[in-house]
Order: sequence, then C-alpha cells, then structure tokens
Amino acid sequence: MDYNEKLYNVFSSGEQRLESWMAAVFNKEYDHNMTVDELREILSESDEYMVMDLKEIDESNFIRDKSKWEVSVKLQYLPMVIDEEGHECGCSNSDEGCGCGCHCEEEGNEENNDELNFYIALVDASSVTENVPEIFSVNTVREEDYNEACKCKYAVHISTTFDNFQLTDYQRQLKLLDSLVPEASIFLDMSCYTAHSGDWLSYTSTFALPSSLDYLYTIHAVYDDDKDPNKIEYWFHTHGLYRVGSIELEIVGVEDSNAAYGQLLNTCAKMFIERGVPEPGFKFNPAYNVYVCWLPWEEALKKLNISDDVSGSAKDRNDGVHNTPSGILVAVDKEGNYHTLDFYKKELTDNPMFMMSNFETSLMREAAFDKIEYFLELLNKNKGSEEISFLVKLGYGETEENPNDLEHLWFDVHDFTDDGYFDATLLNEPYKDLGMHEGDRGMHSIERLTDWAIYTGEEQYNSRNIYLLFD
Repeated sequence: MDYNEKLYNVFSSGEQRLESWMAAVFNKEYDHNMTVDELREILSESDEYMVMDLKEIDESNFIRDKSKWEVSVKLQYLPMVIDEEGHECGCSNSDEGCGCGCHCEEEGNEENNDELNFYIALVDASSVTENVPEIFSVNTVREEDYNEACKCKYAVHISTTFDNFQLTDYQRQLKLLDSLVPEASIFLDMSCYTAHSGDWLSYTSTFALPSSLDYLYTIHAVYDDDKDPNKIEYWFHTHGLYRVGSIELEIVGVEDSNAAYGQLLNTCAKMFIERGVPEPGFKFNPAYNVYVCWLPWEEALKKLNISDDVSGSAKDRNDGVHNTPSGILVAVDKEGNYHTLDFYKKELTDNPMFMMSNFETSLMREAAFDKIEYFLELLNKNKGSEEISFLVKLGYGETEENPNDLEHLWFDVHDFTDDGYFDATLLNEPYKDLGMHEGDRGMHSIERLTDWAIYTGEEQYNSRNIYLLFD
C-alpha cells in the first residue's frame, strides 16, 4: 500500500483531522511586539474558557517562520448545552428561563464540557502576507486593507486540531484570534487558502456558530480559456476539508459554465462533513435527479478518459497540494456507468434543487434571525426603491408526520408588517403542490424565515456580510 493510499484510508475513515491554521495581521494603530504576558492577560479575561496550561516554547524548537515567540495553550471551555437542533447555549440545565430558545429543561440535551489545544505564535507579518495575492482567495479584502497589512510588522498565527464538533471549534479559533488581534487589518485562513478583511473576522466572531458548514472550506474554480474560448474545461476543487476529517473533493472535465457545478460540489462537501466519507463508488443523490459517487482522483482520471490538456489532469498535480488524497465526483447512470458531470448538465441548469440537511437549515435560519434587524432597517428605509431588492427564503410544505420536510422558496419583499408578516411575491415555481405559484403575492409569517438577501446593483448582502453596508 503506497503513501497516498494509506492517506485515503485515514481520511475516508474519519480517523484523522489535519490542523486548522489561521493568522491575523495587526492594524497600523495596534501593531506592536506583543508579549507573552499580554497573551496571558487576554486569555485570563475570557468568560468562555479557563486556561488549563500555557507553555512557552524554547526558541530552538520554534516551528513557525520568523517567530518572536511561540506557546502551546490548553483551554477548558465552560459547559454548554446543545439542543436537538444543534443550537448552543451558555446556560446550564439548572438555569430557568434562559431566553435562548434552547429548551434547556428538556431531557436528552447533551452537556458539552471540553478542551482544545492551541499553538500560538507572534510572527513577522511579512511571513503571512507575502503570498496573499497569488495563493489566497481574497474574498472581502479591500486594497487598503492589504496595503495596511503590508506596512505592519506583526501578526498572530494560531493552529489547532478540531477535537469536538467542527463548527464549534472553528468558531472558537476565530474568537480567540479576534481577541488577540482586535480590529485586524486582514485575516488569513491558511487551511482553505482564503483571506478576509479584519472587519469580517470581528463580525463573524459575533455569531454563536457560523451560519453554514461552508466556512470550513473553500472552492476554487480553475479554467483555461487560451485554447478555445468556445470550449472551456472547468476544474472545481475544495481546500479545507482535511481539517474536518474528510478527503478534498473535485469536479473535472465539465464545460457548461451555466450548470451549477460549484453548488453541487458545495452540497457534497457538506454531506461528507455531516455524515462522513462514503466508500469510493458508493452512489448518492445530492440534487434532484442527480446521482454521483466519488473516486480517488488517480482512478477517476482514467475512468473518465481525462486527457493531459484538460484542467485538473495529471499534469496539474505535481505541486505537493493537488496530488494528495482527493475524490473526484463522477456522474453515475442507471446502468452504473461513469461519466463527467456534464452528463447532468440539464438537471443542473434548469432550476436545480439541491439537498439540504435540517441541521444546515437550522444554522442558516439562526443566522438570519440573529441579524434580521439589519434587513428590516434597510427595508424600511428603501421601500419602493428600484435600485435595491429585498428577498426572503421561507420554508413551506411541512406535514404532521414530517414537520421538517420543507421546500425553501425565495420571495421578493415589498413590506413588513408590525405583526410579523412579509408582504412578498413568490419568485420561483414550487416543486411541491403548495397552493401557490410563481408570481403570487401574499402575506407570509416571519416564523417561516430561513434566510434573507439584499441586492444592490451587482452586489448581494446577507447575514454573513451585511456588516459591509454598515461599515
């Protein structure tokens, strides 16, 4: 068994998670040679954890590039309660009427009392900023943010292995970094090659949990339009799934830019995080009338007859990154034959419906309610404007036997009433028989809300980035 095959077995069995690496660069005003004593003081002020151990690393054993100091820290997080929906609450079972909506008094709630080990280093800022434009997906970083970061001397690097629920530990890592580098100039998630502004770090740290599992990874889309602009092959692949115990995922050999391949990959990544990695060749159903399986990239390239001039072929895998364990998603027909995902381009173009778990929906819904005041404030100020659109996603179609079997539909909002109803028009035709159709206008309770979005010209805002409109 070669090294790569052993790694496939390790990741596919969920036995191992790689470290999660993050860094933040100070802003110009706060940039300074932070000391270990300052670190101790910041850690001692938290009401979320207790410091169980803090060890300074001898300089001869430093593992980070251009470090000033390095420490290992063990934090004991205070008891939390997790309800059936996956919602966390800082109260205990003995608390009465906590107001968080977690039903702490009910039996069956799981007490979460755990530890997390961090490796923290103060490093030269240049060691984390020098490759940002070439390597990282620069999602929310403005040019002035990056320029400020390049003028700063110091950054903090934090790594940890997610030993508990992945989203919980991811959020803990974010919050710890934000507490050490308040109002950072830029934030780097090295595990998924993503850069964000310091504002993003500060804002996202305010959530109890991120609003989606896709914070844990990113999707890169690679294409080559030099050969034939009328026939462009796309190569989609993830980064970051290793840290949650999954193989990375890919789509290769597709040409239709209108098909929702990125969303398909996104759906499959979330399924692997929640349910674990299925066996290679196991057929599953991530979207309506779409059936796929994953194969190790070496095997998939052969079975799909991917030539060497296609993006994502063997020639693109000699970089030490893309030749590690990764599963290519392939289409599976009724006879069990394999195809590239262009086999399902019609199903993925014509209003595709992707599978979403109840847990993912609950995360999205909680974030939508958490920041709904921003949506309503802007709606109230801009009612009737043709330059800005307000959309809500509402869940319909529940039955008495299955109250969570919802179809989530987008509505264009015209107004919001004092008694909690959206005056809104349905934007797409439901799959289910819901007694309403595309273009129907009516009143809809805010209790059905699962997500919202605001469109201003070419920009889209939601609970994840609404801070940009209030910057």
